[in-house]
Amino acid sequence: MAVIHTPVKGFSGPGVGGLTFVDGRAETDDEALIAYARRHGYEVTPKRKPAAKTETPKE
Repeated sequence: MAVIHTPVKGFSGPGVGGLTFVDGRAETDDEALIAYARRHGYEVTPKRKPAAKTETPKE
């Protein structure tokens, strides 16, 4: 999953490949769209998965 930021700060509306931008950002896991965005000047940042909770064993 990646977050794509438009070059036009704050843009909201439809984007390429079916992405919908809200306040200049959209999320996708489509590698082709991510590559397209990088080639065309969009900022792309990986979206990190939340850390898994680890339970401590009960004594």
